[in-house]
Amino acid sequence: MSVTPHVTVLSGALGAGSRTERLARWCARECLSRGATATLFGGAELDFPFYGEPGRHGPRVTRFLDDLARADGVVLVTPAYHGSVSGLLKNALDYVNELAADVRPFFDARAVGCVALAGGEQGAAATLATMRAIVHALRGWPTPLGVGVTGGSLPDGDASPASERTRRQLGLMLDQVLFLGSVPGAGRPEEAALSSLALTALDAGYFDAGKSGSPRGGTSPEISAEPVLYRHADR
Repeated sequence: MSVTPHVTVLSGALGAGSRTERLARWCARECLSRGATATLFGGAELDFPFYGEPGRHGPRVTRFLDDLARADGVVLVTPAYHGSVSGLLKNALDYVNELAADVRPFFDARAVGCVALAGGEQGAAATLATMRAIVHALRGWPTPLGVGVTGGSLPDGDASPASERTRRQLGLMLDQVLFLGSVPGAGRPEEAALSSLALTALDAGYFDAGKSGSPRGGTSPEISAEPVLYRHADR
C-alpha cells in the first residue's frame, strides 16, 4: 500500500526573512521534492499567547494543532538562543500538550528532524541536545541525524544552505523523517505491528538515503503569509 506522508515544518524565528525561516522553507520544499506534502508554519503563524493563558485557543492555534495531529513527521528549525531553542518555538511546542488525548498523542511514533542555527558549534550542539530531549518528552523519535547549521553554512540569498555538506546532511535528515512517515500504518494504533517494525528499522538506520535531493517533478507554490501546504504536483 502506498502512503503519501505529510510533514509539519516549524520555524522558531519571527522574521519572515530570517535565515531560520528561509531554511525552514527550504526543508518544506525538499519534502515536496521527495513526494511528500508539507505545511510550513512560519514564526508569525506560531506567535501564540503564552501557553496556559485564559482564552488562548484562537483559529491559528486550532489550525496548528490540526495539522500536527495528522502529520506523519515533523521538522523543527530554530535559532540557538543562549544554548537552547527560541521561546517562540518552545511556547508552540507547549501547545502540543493539547494533543494528549488524541488518537496519536503528542508526537507519538513520529520521526522528528531537528535543525539548529547558531554562530558556533557549541551553541548548535547544546540546542540540538535540548530539541532531542523535548521530542523524547513528547513521545516522538528524533531522527538519528540532527543538523547544526553554523557560520558559513547558514542559508544564503536564495534560501539554500551555503554549504554542500550541510545540504547533504539536511537531505539525509529529511529522508529519515520521511522513511517512517511513508510506512503504511506507522504511528497508527490500528496497525501497531507495522509501526513497531518501522521504528525498529529507523533506529537501525534502514532508510533510503539514495533518494536525497532527487526531485520528482512538480512546481512548488509561492510562499504566502499563511501556513503553506505543499503538495506534490503529480498527486
